[in-house]
Amino acid sequence: MKNKNMMMLVALVLIVLAGAGGFFGGMTYQKNQASSLGIAGANGARSGNYAARFGQNGQSAANFRPVRGQVLDMNNNSLTVKLSSGSTQIVVLSASTAFMQSTKAALSDVKTGDTVNVVGTANSDGSVTAQQIQINPPTGGLVRPTGTTPQAPAR
Repeated sequence: MKNKNMMMLVALVLIVLAGAGGFFGGMTYQKNQASSLGIAGANGARSGNYAARFGQNGQSAANFRPVRGQVLDMNNNSLTVKLSSGSTQIVVLSASTAFMQSTKAALSDVKTGDTVNVVGTANSDGSVTAQQIQINPPTGGLVRPTGTTPQAPAR
């Protein structure tokens, strides 16, 4: 009887250790996946490739700012975009700003009244410096910057 109880105790300990090991392994795997995909961690901070992609020109990923709305005014240096809230956002253009449609586009393809998605970084004056602008984007989402990969929806 004593031998049987000892075997039951050893089996129980092994089951608990296997469960704990599986849990720890799963948590480690998930943490690595979140980091490599740039998913927000527990504190809401972005990490991994996300920071590398949007932390360009010495600016941190915290400055990342998407803008979507209708072009009200434009010149060679900036666009004024009317947001769905009714407010406006100034978007600063630079030589490295990419313009996209279904194919590559240029500033000359932007017209007043167009709807645009802007991906860029927030400036201290409230404007956004554009890294990429998508002209007349499909409804239902923001433009994904060149070089990023879409994430599969959660199941």
